[in-house]
Amino acid sequence: MPSLAEGQSRFIACLQKGPAHFPDDLFAQDKARALLGLKAHANTISHARLVALEDCYPRLHEHMGHEAFHSLSRAYVEQDSIMASDLNHIGVDFANFLGEREYGGTEIDLARIEWAWLESYRSAEAAPVALTDIATLAEADLLAFPVVTHPAIRLIGLTAPLSSALPELAGTDPRALMIARPNAQILFHPLTATEQAIAEKLPESATMGNLLEHALELSDEATAMQHIVKLIQAGALKSAEEI
Repeated sequence: MPSLAEGQSRFIACLQKGPAHFPDDLFAQDKARALLGLKAHANTISHARLVALEDCYPRLHEHMGHEAFHSLSRAYVEQDSIMASDLNHIGVDFANFLGEREYGGTEIDLARIEWAWLESYRSAEAAPVALTDIATLAEADLLAFPVVTHPAIRLIGLTAPLSSALPELAGTDPRALMIARPNAQILFHPLTATEQAIAEKLPESATMGNLLEHALELSDEATAMQHIVKLIQAGALKSAEEI
C-alpha cells in the first residue's frame, strides 16, 4: 500500500495532468465514477485559481477587458509551476508571462505595479520616520540618524505610458512609481529620474547622512534636501533603532 504522501502526490498528479495519470488502484470505486468526482474537484480548483489571479490584478482586468484577461489567465494558471503554487503567490510571475506573450509595456508595467501593491499591503507593520522625529535634532545628530528602508516600500521603474486604469495618476509622466504604506493606506508616488535614482540608494544608506551624500551626488545642493524630504513625507524610511 502506498504511503499517505505517495497517495497525495498521485492524487494531485491526476488533478493537474488529467486521466492519463490516473492510477487504477487509487480509488475504491470504478474508474468512471472516480473520474467524475475528480473533474468536479478539478473544475473547482481551476475556478479558484482564476478568481485568485483576478483578485491580484483588478486594474489589469479592467484595462484589458474581461475576455482578453480571462483567456490569458487560463493559459497562465495551466502552467505546471503555477499549478503547484499556493493562491497567495499565484500571480507572482504574471508580469513576466505578459512579456513572453509580447504584451506592451503599459500592460506589463501595470501588472508589476499591482503585484508591488500586494507586496506592500502584505508587508510588516512599521512606523515610518516623520519630519517631526528629526526636526529638533542638531546637525551632527541628524546626519548620524540611523535609517533603513520601510518594509512596505516598493519601487517600480516604468517602461511605457501609464494605464488609464490608474486614474489617480492621470496627467503625470513619471519615470518610476514608489509604492508606500506609511499607515493604513497604500499610496502611489510618481518619481522623476533623479528621485528614482535617489530612492534606489535607500538600501545602501545606513544613516541620514549617507542618504544626503547620495542625493548630493545625484542632484545638486539646492534640491538634494527637497528630495529627501519628499521620501520622508512618503513614508520611505524607518528608524534603524527600532529594528
